[in-house]
Amino acid sequence: MANFTQTQSARSASVLNLGTLASASYISSSAMDLGSAIPLDVTFEVECDPNGIPSGNRQLILFAKLSLDNINFGTGPESGTTATEEADLHWIGTLSCNDTGTHRKFFSLQGLPITRYLKLVVKNDMGVPLSSGNIYMADIIGVSN
Repeated sequence: MANFTQTQSARSASVLNLGTLASASYISSSAMDLGSAIPLDVTFEVECDPNGIPSGNRQLILFAKLSLDNINFGTGPESGTTATEEADLHWIGTLSCNDTGTHRKFFSLQGLPITRYLKLVVKNDMGVPLSSGNIYMADIIGVSN
């Protein structure tokens, strides 16, 4: 009987610098190519530092825009504050930010449609701008022995 093992790649350099993203605003990464041998999963590490005491929804929301050809991505906001098409984005997860400390959480692409290309989209929904923030990634691959 074959054994199946999973391996995680090293943590990447920042794939999206959130900078001082204003409250109620979106920011998007460049298109990312997961390669022709798409990993079993991708883990994202999101970190942020609120610039003040969060209020309202007190959260950072992580979305994905997917593409089969690196040209035609799903619809939805990538910048600015217009949330009209937010429901078109694929929700990955939410990072709660209830205080002024640095917050960090890990997310997975598991459960989303499988595509080779994606863009990450972040919405600052914490009522204050960020002091700083970044997103990192690591691929999860599998080997059958």
